[in-house]
Amino acid sequence: MSRVSELIDLIVQGKNTEATEVLNQELLNRSYETINDMKPQVAGEYFSSVIDMPHDGEPVEFQNDPEPQEEPSDETD
Repeated sequence: MSRVSELIDLIVQGKNTEATEVLNQELLNRSYETINDMKPQVAGEYFSSVIDMPHDGEPVEFQNDPEPQEEPSDETD
């Protein structure tokens, strides 16, 4: 029996609490599936500016630029 037919059967029988639980569980499962499908895309967009990742699916080339050294200042407090 599919989840939809199970849900309809519970509603017809007047078991609203059980029907609500089935519906909530199904919606939760679908939400998790959607989130898992979107994770790579969201992570790629979020970190692309930090790691300079191209959006066309090409492999990322790591560049290790040395950090600029601060010049000592002659100012005193």
